[in-house]
Amino acid sequence: MYCSAMGNIESSVLSNAASSPLDIPEGNGLLFAGISLPHEILRYILSYVPASDLIVSATRVCKYWNDLLSDTHFWLYKLQVDGIDIPEAARVELTQDASFSKGLVILRMICSGHLPLGKNLIKNPSGAESFSHWSVVHGGDGLIVESLPAGSDPIPEEAKLPTQHCFVSSYGLCSRRQVIHLPSLRITPVVLKKLKPKFIISEWVSSRWDCRSESRLTVDFIGRKSTKTINLGWSSDDDDVVQRHWYEVKKTVTDYPADLYKIEYTNVSKDRQYWAGHYGAKTAGSSVKLLL
Repeated sequence: MYCSAMGNIESSVLSNAASSPLDIPEGNGLLFAGISLPHEILRYILSYVPASDLIVSATRVCKYWNDLLSDTHFWLYKLQVDGIDIPEAARVELTQDASFSKGLVILRMICSGHLPLGKNLIKNPSGAESFSHWSVVHGGDGLIVESLPAGSDPIPEEAKLPTQHCFVSSYGLCSRRQVIHLPSLRITPVVLKKLKPKFIISEWVSSRWDCRSESRLTVDFIGRKSTKTINLGWSSDDDDVVQRHWYEVKKTVTDYPADLYKIEYTNVSKDRQYWAGHYGAKTAGSSVKLLL
Protein backbone atom coordinates (compact mmCIF):
# COMPACT_ATOMS: atom_id res chain seq x y z
CA MET A 1 0.00 0.00 0.00
CA TYR A 2 2.82 2.38 0.91
CA CYS A 3 4.63 1.84 -2.38
CA SER A 4 1.37 2.16 -4.30
CA ALA A 5 0.59 5.55 -2.69
CA MET A 6 4.09 6.82 -3.25
CA GLY A 7 3.97 5.66 -6.84
CA ASN A 8 0.73 7.54 -7.45
CA ILE A 9 2.22 10.76 -6.11
CA GLU A 10 5.36 10.22 -8.13
CA SER A 11 3.52 9.62 -11.40
CA SER A 12 1.31 12.69 -10.96
CA VAL A 13 4.28 15.00 -10.39
CA LEU A 14 6.43 13.48 -13.11
CA SER A 15 3.74 13.54 -15.78
CA ASN A 16 5.12 16.83 -17.13
CA ALA A 17 8.82 16.03 -16.81
CA ALA A 18 10.22 13.05 -18.67
CA SER A 19 13.06 11.39 -16.82
CA SER A 20 16.33 10.40 -18.43
CA PRO A 21 17.57 6.85 -17.75
CA LEU A 22 20.41 6.40 -15.27
CA ASP A 23 22.73 3.44 -14.89
CA ILE A 24 21.89 1.99 -11.49
CA PRO A 25 24.59 -0.23 -9.97
CA GLU A 26 22.79 -3.00 -8.12
CA GLY A 27 22.20 -2.00 -4.51
CA ASN A 28 24.30 1.15 -4.80
CA GLY A 29 22.45 4.05 -3.19
CA LEU A 30 19.14 2.20 -3.12
CA LEU A 31 19.69 -0.23 -0.25
CA PHE A 32 18.30 0.96 3.11
CA ALA A 33 18.43 -1.35 6.17
CA GLY A 34 18.54 -4.31 3.82
CA ILE A 35 15.55 -3.09 1.81
CA SER A 36 16.00 -2.13 -1.82
CA LEU A 37 13.97 0.93 -2.82
CA PRO A 38 12.88 1.65 -6.39
CA HIS A 39 14.79 4.64 -7.75
CA GLU A 40 11.45 6.50 -8.19
CA ILE A 41 10.88 6.34 -4.43
CA LEU A 42 14.40 7.57 -3.72
CA ARG A 43 13.91 10.46 -6.12
CA TYR A 44 10.60 11.31 -4.43
CA ILE A 45 12.24 11.33 -0.98
CA LEU A 46 15.22 13.41 -2.08
CA SER A 47 12.97 15.97 -3.75
CA TYR A 48 11.80 17.06 -0.27
CA VAL A 49 15.34 17.61 1.02
CA PRO A 50 16.51 21.27 0.98
CA ALA A 51 18.42 22.03 -2.22
CA SER A 52 21.50 23.23 -0.35
CA ASP A 53 21.77 19.88 1.47
CA LEU A 54 21.32 17.98 -1.77
CA ILE A 55 24.09 19.95 -3.49
CA VAL A 56 26.60 20.03 -0.62
CA SER A 57 26.04 16.70 1.11
CA ALA A 58 23.79 14.25 -0.73
CA THR A 59 25.92 14.28 -3.90
CA ARG A 60 28.77 12.80 -1.83
CA VAL A 61 26.86 9.78 -0.53
CA CYS A 62 27.58 7.56 -3.51
CA LYS A 63 28.02 7.61 -7.28
CA TYR A 64 24.36 6.84 -7.95
CA TRP A 65 23.12 9.69 -5.76
CA ASN A 66 25.59 12.02 -7.44
CA ASP A 67 24.37 10.89 -10.88
CA LEU A 68 20.75 11.35 -9.86
CA LEU A 69 21.38 14.84 -8.48
CA SER A 70 23.37 15.77 -11.59
CA ASP A 71 20.36 15.13 -13.81
CA THR A 72 18.45 18.24 -14.93
CA HIS A 73 15.21 16.24 -14.92
CA PHE A 74 15.52 15.66 -11.17
CA TRP A 75 15.72 19.41 -10.59
CA LEU A 76 12.79 20.08 -12.89
CA TYR A 77 10.89 17.56 -10.79
CA LYS A 78 11.99 19.26 -7.57
CA LEU A 79 10.78 22.63 -8.90
CA GLN A 80 7.33 21.11 -9.28
CA VAL A 81 7.45 19.62 -5.80
CA ASP A 82 8.49 23.02 -4.40
CA GLY A 83 5.65 24.72 -6.28
CA ILE A 84 7.96 26.75 -8.53
CA ASP A 85 6.59 27.08 -12.04
CA ILE A 86 8.77 27.87 -15.05
CA PRO A 87 7.58 28.34 -18.65
CA GLU A 88 7.74 25.39 -21.01
CA ALA A 89 10.18 27.25 -23.27
CA ALA A 90 12.59 27.61 -20.34
CA ARG A 91 12.21 23.91 -19.46
CA VAL A 92 13.17 22.94 -22.98
CA GLU A 93 16.07 25.40 -23.08
CA LEU A 94 17.47 24.10 -19.79
CA THR A 95 17.56 20.51 -21.03
CA GLN A 96 18.86 21.14 -24.55
CA ASP A 97 22.45 21.81 -23.54
CA ALA A 98 24.44 18.76 -24.66
CA SER A 99 26.43 18.57 -21.42
CA PHE A 100 23.49 19.69 -19.25
CA SER A 101 26.03 21.63 -17.17
CA LYS A 102 24.63 25.13 -17.70
CA GLY A 103 21.03 24.04 -17.27
CA LEU A 104 21.97 22.06 -14.16
CA VAL A 105 23.69 25.04 -12.52
CA ILE A 106 20.73 27.34 -13.26
CA LEU A 107 18.16 24.86 -11.94
CA ARG A 108 20.17 24.35 -8.77
CA MET A 109 20.36 28.13 -8.29
CA ILE A 110 16.59 28.45 -8.65
CA CYS A 111 15.86 25.59 -6.24
CA SER A 112 18.34 26.86 -3.63
CA GLY A 113 17.11 30.47 -3.84
CA HIS A 114 20.46 31.77 -5.08
CA LEU A 115 18.79 33.32 -8.13
CA PRO A 116 16.71 36.30 -6.92
CA LEU A 117 13.50 35.49 -8.77
CA GLY A 118 10.57 37.62 -7.61
CA LYS A 119 12.73 39.65 -5.24
CA ASN A 120 13.13 43.40 -5.39
CA LEU A 121 16.62 44.16 -6.71
CA ILE A 122 16.39 47.75 -5.45
CA LYS A 123 17.82 48.34 -1.98
CA ASN A 124 16.15 50.77 0.43
CA PRO A 125 13.22 51.27 -1.96
CA SER A 126 11.26 53.79 0.14
CA GLY A 127 13.90 55.59 2.19
CA ALA A 128 13.52 53.68 5.47
CA GLU A 129 17.35 53.79 5.58
CA SER A 130 17.46 57.47 4.59
CA PHE A 131 19.45 57.78 1.33
CA SER A 132 21.52 54.63 1.80
CA HIS A 133 22.29 52.89 -1.55
CA TRP A 134 21.13 55.95 -3.54
CA SER A 135 23.12 58.61 -5.37
CA VAL A 136 21.14 61.78 -4.72
CA VAL A 137 21.09 65.21 -6.37
CA HIS A 138 19.23 67.76 -4.22
CA GLY A 139 17.32 70.48 -6.04
CA GLY A 140 15.44 73.38 -4.45
CA ASP A 141 15.34 72.75 -0.71
CA GLY A 142 16.50 69.18 -1.28
CA LEU A 143 15.10 65.68 -1.30
CA ILE A 144 13.89 64.42 2.09
CA VAL A 145 12.36 61.25 3.54
CA GLU A 146 9.06 61.26 5.43
CA SER A 147 8.23 58.38 7.76
CA LEU A 148 4.54 59.10 7.18
CA PRO A 149 3.31 60.92 4.04
CA ALA A 150 2.33 64.50 4.91
CA GLY A 151 -0.51 66.11 2.97
CA SER A 152 -1.45 62.91 1.14
CA ASP A 153 -3.18 59.62 1.88
CA PRO A 154 -1.23 56.83 3.59
CA ILE A 155 0.46 54.44 1.17
CA PRO A 156 -2.25 51.83 0.37
CA GLU A 157 -2.09 48.25 1.58
CA GLU A 158 -2.06 46.98 -1.99
CA ALA A 159 1.46 48.40 -2.35
CA LYS A 160 2.58 45.74 0.17
CA LEU A 161 5.27 47.99 1.60
CA PRO A 162 6.50 47.30 5.15
CA THR A 163 6.54 50.97 6.24
CA GLN A 164 5.02 54.33 5.29
CA HIS A 165 8.36 55.90 4.39
CA CYS A 166 8.55 57.88 1.17
CA PHE A 167 10.91 60.21 -0.67
CA VAL A 168 9.65 63.80 -1.04
CA SER A 169 11.00 66.33 -3.56
CA SER A 170 11.14 70.12 -3.60
CA TYR A 171 10.60 73.00 -6.05
CA GLY A 172 13.81 72.20 -7.93
CA LEU A 173 14.43 68.90 -9.69
CA CYS A 174 15.48 66.25 -7.16
CA SER A 175 16.92 62.96 -8.36
CA ARG A 176 18.00 59.66 -6.89
CA ARG A 177 19.78 56.90 -8.78
CA GLN A 178 20.70 53.31 -7.99
CA VAL A 179 22.78 50.92 -10.09
CA ILE A 180 22.10 47.17 -10.10
CA HIS A 181 25.09 45.06 -11.16
CA LEU A 182 23.49 41.83 -12.39
CA PRO A 183 26.54 39.48 -12.38
CA SER A 184 26.92 40.05 -8.63
CA LEU A 185 23.39 38.63 -8.29
CA ARG A 186 24.24 35.62 -10.50
CA ILE A 187 22.08 37.08 -13.28
CA THR A 188 24.35 36.50 -16.27
CA PRO A 189 23.72 36.57 -20.03
CA VAL A 190 23.61 32.76 -19.92
CA VAL A 191 20.85 32.83 -17.29
CA LEU A 192 18.93 35.43 -19.32
CA LYS A 193 19.30 33.37 -22.49
CA LYS A 194 18.20 30.11 -20.89
CA LEU A 195 15.29 31.43 -18.80
CA LYS A 196 14.19 34.42 -20.92
CA PRO A 197 12.82 36.16 -17.81
CA LYS A 198 10.96 39.45 -17.74
CA PHE A 199 11.80 42.48 -15.64
CA ILE A 200 8.98 44.28 -13.85
CA ILE A 201 9.81 47.89 -12.98
CA SER A 202 7.46 49.89 -10.76
CA GLU A 203 7.09 52.69 -8.25
CA TRP A 204 4.32 54.27 -6.17
CA VAL A 205 3.82 58.02 -6.47
CA SER A 206 1.55 60.68 -4.98
CA SER A 207 1.22 64.44 -4.49
CA ARG A 208 0.04 66.65 -1.65
CA TRP A 209 -3.58 67.75 -1.72
CA ASP A 210 -2.54 71.43 -1.97
CA CYS A 211 0.36 71.40 -4.48
CA ARG A 212 0.70 69.98 -7.97
CA SER A 213 3.76 67.86 -8.67
CA GLU A 214 5.39 65.55 -11.18
CA SER A 215 7.68 62.53 -11.21
CA ARG A 216 9.67 60.81 -13.97
CA LEU A 217 11.15 57.32 -13.77
CA THR A 218 13.96 56.35 -16.16
CA VAL A 219 15.36 52.82 -16.18
CA ASP A 220 18.35 51.98 -18.40
CA PHE A 221 18.97 48.31 -19.27
CA ILE A 222 22.64 48.43 -20.22
CA GLY A 223 24.37 45.77 -22.30
CA ARG A 224 27.92 45.65 -23.59
CA LYS A 225 26.82 46.79 -27.04
CA SER A 226 23.43 48.48 -26.59
CA THR A 227 21.06 50.06 -24.06
CA LYS A 228 17.29 49.85 -23.69
CA THR A 229 15.75 52.90 -21.94
CA ILE A 230 12.32 52.94 -20.32
CA ASN A 231 10.68 56.25 -19.38
CA LEU A 232 7.58 56.43 -17.18
CA GLY A 233 6.14 59.85 -16.42
CA TRP A 234 3.52 60.89 -13.86
CA SER A 235 1.92 64.22 -13.05
CA SER A 236 -0.83 65.27 -10.67
CA ASP A 237 -2.25 67.18 -13.66
CA ASP A 238 -2.81 63.95 -15.61
CA ASP A 239 -6.38 63.03 -16.42
CA ASP A 240 -8.15 61.00 -13.71
CA VAL A 241 -5.44 61.75 -11.13
CA VAL A 242 -6.76 62.80 -7.73
CA GLN A 243 -4.26 64.75 -5.67
CA ARG A 244 -3.24 63.04 -2.41
CA HIS A 245 -4.10 59.55 -3.78
CA TRP A 246 -1.32 57.05 -4.53
CA TYR A 247 -0.73 55.56 -7.99
CA GLU A 248 1.52 52.80 -9.25
CA VAL A 249 3.59 53.35 -12.38
CA LYS A 250 4.61 49.99 -13.80
CA LYS A 251 6.00 48.35 -16.93
CA THR A 252 7.08 44.88 -18.01
CA VAL A 253 10.32 44.70 -20.01
CA THR A 254 11.25 41.69 -22.14
CA ASP A 255 13.25 43.24 -24.99
CA TYR A 256 16.37 44.08 -23.01
CA PRO A 257 19.87 43.59 -24.53
CA ALA A 258 21.02 39.98 -24.72
CA ASP A 259 24.32 40.96 -23.10
CA LEU A 260 22.62 42.87 -20.27
CA TYR A 261 24.86 43.33 -17.25
CA LYS A 262 23.67 46.50 -15.50
CA ILE A 263 20.43 48.35 -14.71
CA GLU A 264 20.36 52.03 -13.76
CA TYR A 265 17.19 53.17 -11.98
CA THR A 266 16.63 56.93 -11.75
CA ASN A 267 13.76 58.98 -10.34
CA VAL A 268 13.51 62.73 -10.98
CA SER A 269 10.67 64.69 -9.33
CA LYS A 270 9.59 68.16 -8.21
CA ASP A 271 6.58 70.29 -7.38
CA ARG A 272 4.95 72.27 -10.18
CA GLN A 273 4.19 75.43 -8.19
CA TYR A 274 7.74 76.28 -7.03
CA TRP A 275 6.87 76.48 -3.33
CA ALA A 276 9.72 76.66 -0.84
CA GLY A 277 9.97 73.55 1.29
CA HIS A 278 9.03 70.00 0.36
CA TYR A 279 5.75 70.05 -1.55
CA GLY A 280 6.87 67.95 -4.50
CA ALA A 281 6.02 64.42 -5.60
CA LYS A 282 6.17 61.62 -3.04
CA THR A 283 7.60 58.31 -4.23
CA ALA A 284 7.93 54.92 -2.54
CA GLY A 285 8.43 51.25 -3.30
CA SER A 286 10.94 51.64 -6.12
CA SER A 287 11.18 48.16 -7.60
CA VAL A 288 12.94 46.03 -10.20
CA LYS A 289 11.94 42.36 -10.14
CA LEU A 290 13.03 39.40 -12.23
CA LEU A 291 10.16 37.01 -13.02
CA LEU A 292 9.74 33.92 -15.19
